[in-house]
Amino acid sequence: MFSEYVVRTFASLALVSCLAPTVAIASEPAPVTVKLSDGHDGKMSLTIKPAEVQAGPVEFRIVNQSHALKHEFMILPWSGSDSTIPYDPKTAQIEEGKLNGLQGVEDLDPRATVVARFTLKQGHYIVFCNEPGHFRHAMSADLVVSSGK
Repeated sequence: MFSEYVVRTFASLALVSCLAPTVAIASEPAPVTVKLSDGHDGKMSLTIKPAEVQAGPVEFRIVNQSHALKHEFMILPWSGSDSTIPYDPKTAQIEEGKLNGLQGVEDLDPRATVVARFTLKQGHYIVFCNEPGHFRHAMSADLVVSSGK
């Protein structure tokens, strides 16, 4: 009786120890690096790598490479073209109040790096900087979120 209990206990512990690393890996957020730059040639840019992740938690490491300008990292589920995003030419900004599901990090100081985590559903997203004039100066990129495994 006692030996049967010991065998069952060890078998249960062995099973749990085999599953534990799988659970830990499954809950780890997908790492993404975002670089916000004024560019050496005066052209602004926003780069994101990788540009495709699986649905679930995503950890963005956002680096403002500018020496002088604040930048933002905004993320929006968006399936239309960039030209259909509500944009106010007077403020030179996307109209955030007209958008659903917008998340992000605002006013990132020059040379600053932050880490932000978001849980993303499957779909197409646009990431952009919404400081005045920056969106129209190439500070946007696409992110594809595919279904989880």
